[in-house]
Amino acid sequence: MDGALFLWFAWMGVIITVFFLKASNNRNSLLFVLLLAICIVTFEFQVMEYSFSALVVLSIVYGYLLLLTYMQVTRIYAVIIVLMLTAAYTSIELFSIYDPVFTYLYTKWSVSAILFIIIHISLHNSSERCSLLILGVVHGEVILSILFQQMGIKRLAGELASFDIIAISIMGTVTWHYFVQVTEHLEKLVKKHQERRGYS
Repeated sequence: MDGALFLWFAWMGVIITVFFLKASNNRNSLLFVLLLAICIVTFEFQVMEYSFSALVVLSIVYGYLLLLTYMQVTRIYAVIIVLMLTAAYTSIELFSIYDPVFTYLYTKWSVSAILFIIIHISLHNSSERCSLLILGVVHGEVILSILFQQMGIKRLAGELASFDIIAISIMGTVTWHYFVQVTEHLEKLVKKHQERRGYS
């Protein structure tokens, strides 16, 4: 079912945010966004002949706010990465229409893996990675909606399947971030232990 993974990871994010993160404005804003996303997951609205989900608007706003808050790269570089992610996501979705084999090859997990690899090769900051992943997929959804409309097919910009892909990619990014932190912490402990034992 489309949207199940998004809701599952969103609730996991709520639990982690409430019980494992220190109280701060960033934690409160993240918690608010997650709960709001869960509440508006089924809301849609119409702009002329195009249909948009409320999650698209929330994702664009939060993605840009997150990027502006934590951006360490230049704006041109950020734009290039967003274009790369948007092009990758859009091209995979379009190929799945013209060639049904792509529907079986490129599942939510494989598309998420492709986006995950692109963003991790391009950036090192986890907040930048998450914000650009959100923006890349959401912009891709808007482009797909416009292209489908021109072909005479009505498509919702912000289908739940796309947010499953965002959720998988972001959860993978967060997991990788904490895995790196744990390994660095263990490396420091081993180094201190070696120094105490007199090893070089």
